Amino acid sequence: MARKTDEQEQTAVDYLEHAVEDLKQAGQEAGEEVRSAIDSAMNRTREALDDLRSGAEERADRLRSRAENRARELQETLEEASEDARRELGVRTVRAQRSEDALDAMAEEIKRHKKELP
Repeated sequence: MARKTDEQEQTAVDYLEHAVEDLKQAGQEAGEEVRSAIDSAMNRTREALDDLRSGAEERADRLRSRAENRARELQETLEEASEDARRELGVRTVRAQRSEDALDAMAEEIKRHKKELP
């Protein structure tokens, strides 16, 4: 869902940027009266473009914050879980991997963590 929204926003950003360029070109070629109307349209288009960009940044910040909070909650839940529950989750996590790279990364983390255990 977020990816589709990002793609739609990028398409809108591209469209508005092209519109600004077209208006700039038309303004250079137009008479004074028309130039005033084109300048006004360019300003409105720039404002819409700025609004669109800032909205995407705010949504990205909210999503990032939500993900960080959720990760923190999951970490706390894991820390409170029983040893058996953590072991079972670990086994299921290993089984869920689909690449050797992921398994290698997990193996390295396990080795590193083993050295840190008392």
